[in-house]
Amino acid sequence: MAGQTNSGATLAIGVAALPLIAMSAVMMVMAGGGANASPTSSVCGGGGTAQTVANVKLDAEQMGDAQTIVSVAAGRHLPSFAAVVAVATSYTEVKLRNQLTQTDHDSEGLFQQRISIYTKQVADDPVKATNAFLDRLVKIPSWQTNTVGVDAQTVQISKFPERYQPNAGLAQHIVGQFWAAAAAAAGPAPTGTSTAGSGSAAAVAPALGSGPAICAGGGGAIPGGGGTVAGKIVGPTGNNIAGTTSIPAGFVISGSAKGYLAVKFALKQLGKPYVFAAAGPNAFDCSGLTMAAWAAAGVALPHLAAGQASSGTPEPTNLSQAVGGDLVMIPGSDGTAAEPGHVGMVAGYVDRKDGRHLYLIQAAETGVPIELTEATEWSGQISHVRHIG
Repeated sequence: MAGQTNSGATLAIGVAALPLIAMSAVMMVMAGGGANASPTSSVCGGGGTAQTVANVKLDAEQMGDAQTIVSVAAGRHLPSFAAVVAVATSYTEVKLRNQLTQTDHDSEGLFQQRISIYTKQVADDPVKATNAFLDRLVKIPSWQTNTVGVDAQTVQISKFPERYQPNAGLAQHIVGQFWAAAAAAAGPAPTGTSTAGSGSAAAVAPALGSGPAICAGGGGAIPGGGGTVAGKIVGPTGNNIAGTTSIPAGFVISGSAKGYLAVKFALKQLGKPYVFAAAGPNAFDCSGLTMAAWAAAGVALPHLAAGQASSGTPEPTNLSQAVGGDLVMIPGSDGTAAEPGHVGMVAGYVDRKDGRHLYLIQAAETGVPIELTEATEWSGQISHVRHIG
């Protein structure tokens, strides 16, 4: 149930200031030679330097190859999700190494591309190989809403399709090391371009493709668009069922790999009706939506807002640590602060000139479709925030 009572509360939802790290966005791609000199630094750390990312030790070669992949994807003005798929694929195939010795039929390079299909000139060149991978990726129907594993397998046609998805989380963290600098170096997308072809592809807006680009460690330390830092969460207040069924331009999903899957599921339900006690596939109530979304990520939740209020781990109710997939509870029209009657889920954010606009996805009440609502609309009402996974 929604608890549609309007609130005039104007309590600002603060977010901890994020560190602004000096960034050099110089990027060069050497034509003809197959070499790629990546950016010298990034928002979260430099490429070509051994690091431990998401508890995985990666040497300088692996980090450099990863940065090449990210730079190529950003240079084509593709969403960062394209880089996540590509990095996960390369890590799965050859641990992010440009392997020039054939080990499986005639496969070589960063993606183990068959030279009988791609040619040796392409497979052995990290930049050309990445472009060839992305050419095929963007032609997959609904590639931005598929899982990483489905997209990778569709391109690679592997005998072991189950290998790719387990590396999606690592790929998300790796992409977060480089994305902001690579995107800044790429500049704005040329007008009139399209992702349908194999050339320079325009940004796909606004559907799901902006996320996730997260720094190692995740949490709330998400760099704002273009390397800027959002000082606080801003937005309208006073109507906790105000919302939209459209994903706004520049939408970014932050958080864990499982949280990302939960958010992607929930966003696919935008516009579907609210029905009390429903949990899909054609309609949902508030806790039915969050339960189904997390079930899609492999996590079981009870079908009750008050029950979900004790799931996972607590986070500050000012949303300063909130990331995609986190549950947010308010008393609503039939609950209390101790036993909340309504639940929504953090979906993502958009950084604008006035600050960060954080969005919740919710099934509000009968007659209101599943929608995105700015978190500030719930100011002064939030009783619980729970991080699920």
